[in-house]
Amino acid sequence: MQTYLIPVLLLVLASLACNMSGTAPSAQANPTIDIPTFTPTAQIPDKPTDLPAPPTSTPEPAAPQPQINVFDPRNIADCDIFVDADFPNTIGSVPNTKLALPEADKKACQYEFNNGTLFVSIATSLPGMEAFENVRQFDALTGGTVTPYPIGDAAVIKNFGDGHVALEAVLNGWYVVLDARGFDENNLVLLAELLLANLTPYS
Repeated sequence: MQTYLIPVLLLVLASLACNMSGTAPSAQANPTIDIPTFTPTAQIPDKPTDLPAPPTSTPEPAAPQPQINVFDPRNIADCDIFVDADFPNTIGSVPNTKLALPEADKKACQYEFNNGTLFVSIATSLPGMEAFENVRQFDALTGGTVTPYPIGDAAVIKNFGDGHVALEAVLNGWYVVLDARGFDENNLVLLAELLLANLTPYS
């Protein structure tokens, strides 16, 4: 019995020795994995947002302006001292009626508006400053407040109260009276400035 065991044990040992002496299979190396490197993309600078162009507005048509109409008072009709185009930017409306007040020594007209009355006269027989000084001596009797005003050669504004105001002036050598009810001194000054542009020099 022992005779059979010895060869068997030898075979087993030999088998074990062969297995142990054999080259162990080398572990296969894992393939190299290329890790991609991240390259940041170039930053595109923020482009400023273009502001929209401002809307183009159509300008409103300008109000008609008084026309320069140079004249000698001695050579016109009484109510042509002013024409309708002179009033929208001075009085604010055109007159409903015009009433000529013919006199030998002046041109005079009364213009009636919805909101007031305007009387205008230009002395034609005396130099303006002489006529102006003649009237000044009666200022104290009129009952109005008399205030000098810087227009033309000489001027005063008379305020009588109750919406009655007058401007007396020497414009280009002519004595002019603008007397109004329902308007203020600013209206009269605008009219006087227009006459200052329109009246030929007195001669």
